[in-house]
Amino acid sequence: MRIRKARATDLAPIKTLLVELLNTIENKADFDVDSAIKNCRDLFKDSDSCMFVAEEHGDIKGFINFTVRKTIIHPHPSGLIDELIVAESARGSGVGKRLIAKAIQQCRLMGCSEVEVSTEKSNTNARRFYKACGFEEDAVLLEFELKG
Repeated sequence: MRIRKARATDLAPIKTLLVELLNTIENKADFDVDSAIKNCRDLFKDSDSCMFVAEEHGDIKGFINFTVRKTIIHPHPSGLIDELIVAESARGSGVGKRLIAKAIQQCRLMGCSEVEVSTEKSNTNARRFYKACGFEEDAVLLEFELKG
């Protein structure tokens, strides 16, 4: 298995992964797969966004998207993992850990001082997974939904 930069030709398998993600999230009302693919296309052009896929024998087994941004408090940029999706058939095989390791490595190369990730409070499997990858529950994420 190899981890490589995502490219436009990966959008079809990424779409399949997004459909699988849809089955795991609680609030599906605001989730539109076609809009997500459009956002993905836009992020390919964003220099602060990084996307990698895990590929095995030509099949995309997972995907990670993260941004690197400057903050006022930190002397160096921070990495923020926005999405990590592993194909249901590949879960538990180390794909997610390899994608996380690649994101952390890339953030180091980009001079980041930290890497953050958030997940739904109810997603205990994801929280356990991120802890196994070395992340610590260090903060609380508050969200204010803007509708319409």
